Amino acid sequence: MNKLFTIAALVLLNISAFAQMTEIRGKVPNPTINRVVYLFQIEDGETKLIKSGTSASDGSFVLTFDPAYEGFYMLGGFTAQAGQFPLYLKKGDKAEVTIDRSKMEFIGKQTDENEILSTWSKLTVKDRTAAFQKSVHTKNEKFNILMKQFVQFELDFYALNTARQNAASKENLPEYGKILLVKDKFKNDDVFAYPKGKALICMYADFAANLNKAADGLSYLSTDRQKGIYIFDRLKPNLKSYAQFEDMTNKYGRYLTHPILKAKVDALGAKLYNSTPGRKGANFSFPDQDGKMVSLSDFKGKVVLVDVWATYCGPCKALIPALNQLEAELHDRKDLVFIGVAQDGPRAKDTWLKIIKELQMGGIQLFAGGGKNVLANDYKIKVMPRYLIFDRLGNVVTAEAPLPSSPELKKMLLEALNKS
Repeated sequence: MNKLFTIAALVLLNISAFAQMTEIRGKVPNPTINRVVYLFQIEDGETKLIKSGTSASDGSFVLTFDPAYEGFYMLGGFTAQAGQFPLYLKKGDKAEVTIDRSKMEFIGKQTDENEILSTWSKLTVKDRTAAFQKSVHTKNEKFNILMKQFVQFELDFYALNTARQNAASKENLPEYGKILLVKDKFKNDDVFAYPKGKALICMYADFAANLNKAADGLSYLSTDRQKGIYIFDRLKPNLKSYAQFEDMTNKYGRYLTHPILKAKVDALGAKLYNSTPGRKGANFSFPDQDGKMVSLSDFKGKVVLVDVWATYCGPCKALIPALNQLEAELHDRKDLVFIGVAQDGPRAKDTWLKIIKELQMGGIQLFAGGGKNVLANDYKIKVMPRYLIFDRLGNVVTAEAPLPSSPELKKMLLEALNKS
């Protein structure tokens, strides 16, 4: 009896979960051109891909997903240029549309929210005014607030784009452009729920700075999150080294703390850190097979190749024969050191010792005792295997060396060895 009750409960849970899924049905008029339909959520005022589906031969498609939030999503092509269009979705909603590159239309019975969004979308740019906000009345108060903001942001975006194209100075700035340039125009971060929120913020700040001959538009933004998203967007294309990255974080770090933005900043920092040659290598120390502590700094005057691996990493172990072969080929170079650093935790130490013998691993083998260590942290190691090369002075040649199966690794080592 208890077993039957458990099965029935699980069935009910599955039915309930399915009922909460949101479904978008639609048709692409020309499926030979637009076969794939993409669904995006809004994150920090820009689109983030969450789902895609290929239309059938008749152009029909179905996308089912569990919404991460209630609010605006975008549907259409992979890029804005390919056509992306807004929907308002919450758990359990059903929507049906026809979509092509130039427009999307809601068809059939829609939610109250998408009925209003559909009405707005059908208006020409000329007919879109703030007066539309008065028609936004549904039982969903959250939607009412977001839709009214959406309308205002759409008007701001169009006005800013027009003013930016037509004005070179405050003197010939159209009246609607002057209205836009007010202190604390965007008082809070609600703008980032708008699909073009990031573009709107950046365009506004640049426009204000240009007209006022300011170095940047930070002073025209209201919150640290707005300032962080703006300054990172503007500086990112010009950051070519880790030193430049550090200058940015030292100057603007207080604005770069929002979790989503911080993850993007950290990812760029790791990429630049790993690709910046010539910097002083961060030192590390780990025990060898006999328990003796060995440090990178012990090998000053020699070129060092570090293999970061783990006993549970299949690709790492598969490349060890190639690494052994490379070490044999360069055996006569006494000024070259091969070091392996296993990232396994303490419980895997016996396995580590066993694999060293089984695979006849050469060089100096060290045991990190876990993935959270100075080597993994300082060199932003998230994926293994990783190979690092250090020169005779302990400077980084590369923190992302080629695999030992590639002749490029041997070439890089010889180049480092041949430098005085």
